[in-house]
Amino acid sequence: MDLEREKDVEQLRRVALALQVANQHLADALARKCKELAALKGDPTELQRTLALLETATREAQAAPAGTPAPETKNKPKTTREHAATGPTPQPRLPIEERVFVLDDADRACPSCGGELSPMAGQFETSELIDVVQVEYKLVQVKQQKYVCRCGGCVETALGPERASVGSRYSLDLAVKVVLDKYLDHLPLARQVRIMERCGLDITSQTLWDLTYAVAKRLALVDEALFEHVLAQPVMGLDQTGWPRLDSSGGKPWQMWCLTAPGVVVHRIRHDKSAATFVDLVGDYKGTIVCDALATHAAGAREGPGIVLAGCWAHVIRKFREAAVDHPDAERALAWIGALYEIDDRAGDDVELRRALRRSEAVAVLDELKAWLWNLAALKKLSIGNAAAYTVANWERLTRFVEDPRIPLDNNATERAIRGPVVGRRNHFGSKSRQGTAVAATLYSLVETAKLHDIAPARYLREAILAADRGEALLPWHLKP
Repeated sequence: MDLEREKDVEQLRRVALALQVANQHLADALARKCKELAALKGDPTELQRTLALLETATREAQAAPAGTPAPETKNKPKTTREHAATGPTPQPRLPIEERVFVLDDADRACPSCGGELSPMAGQFETSELIDVVQVEYKLVQVKQQKYVCRCGGCVETALGPERASVGSRYSLDLAVKVVLDKYLDHLPLARQVRIMERCGLDITSQTLWDLTYAVAKRLALVDEALFEHVLAQPVMGLDQTGWPRLDSSGGKPWQMWCLTAPGVVVHRIRHDKSAATFVDLVGDYKGTIVCDALATHAAGAREGPGIVLAGCWAHVIRKFREAAVDHPDAERALAWIGALYEIDDRAGDDVELRRALRRSEAVAVLDELKAWLWNLAALKKLSIGNAAAYTVANWERLTRFVEDPRIPLDNNATERAIRGPVVGRRNHFGSKSRQGTAVAATLYSLVETAKLHDIAPARYLREAILAADRGEALLPWHLKP
């Protein structure tokens, strides 16, 4: 703006107000820095005051008569959590086994008279012991009984144990354990090999990969059913993170895309996070996608006529928290945003109540926040101005939740769903091939979804595999927790 030629008084007034706010923020920041500098340099009289206090304390200690009790110090009262931490932790999920310990015959002699000690009926010294049963690998000699009819026209063989794949030497349970050790507990296959060697099993990481691949292949039907379930929901969350490639090409990392809906997590690993990949994954989706403000998302959504994008208030919160370090006025924005969350908390799981509260109370909060933001958005050289400008630029997406109570305020559920793969890539470092990325995406999808439903992942994978062999897609909510 050319201030020398500008004739609009109101426009000049808005600029002046914005500059006044900026100057005040800079003055406050300068005052804080000066205070920090003074604290670091120290008070020149502090040393003299400290010495004087020490001399006074020494004189009082010498003047006090012998046997004078030291002043009492009051300990900080323990919180309820601290008291609870001192007792034994309840273990409702552990099976209970009773063991009775008795004296050996040689120890049943009375040390006083030499007589025989007799058991006291019903009298025991009781306590609890949490024990461990070590992992044990066995080589099972499988014998499947054959049957024949007298007529000689029929020979039947008894069913054998469940195997990782047809003709495999390894059981299905062993294969599921390998999968969960890697994709739930993040143990690389090479590390699992070393652990198994200590338990007496000689195996290679290639064999473990073959077992992992066999499990993922048998679960492909379930993985696709989860993906279709997400696409059928009116609202989904979407996010992505890098997935390292371990081949020798030296190219850019792959991208792990995460799609979520209530109770469902689906992962897909692709070459990039471009608009074309967005369209390839969700281009046919019809509904609202909660995501961050990437330009590729907007470009991809334009290719999908049924897609509406909603913003994430958690991203706004982060930007104002960063700005609050130098601009305390940013706390005002955080308070307004906090009020939006408090309104949703009061509604709980009642969708219609949430709709009513959002249309009445949330709109009023947004109006106040909007008026405040528009005065700051021009200050783009300041962190608080950047935060305000980001919010203003995405205002339409950020306020879509007002009319649709199914839209969450943020995309935190999707970001939580990515945590497992993020921890995994720090341990087993990614994938060597596209086939490896497909296996990782499938297994992470099923494991993370099972966790949301409080289903034991080992139980779910085993039952889902057996159902998939029958052509059925067993989803976690079909099982009782």
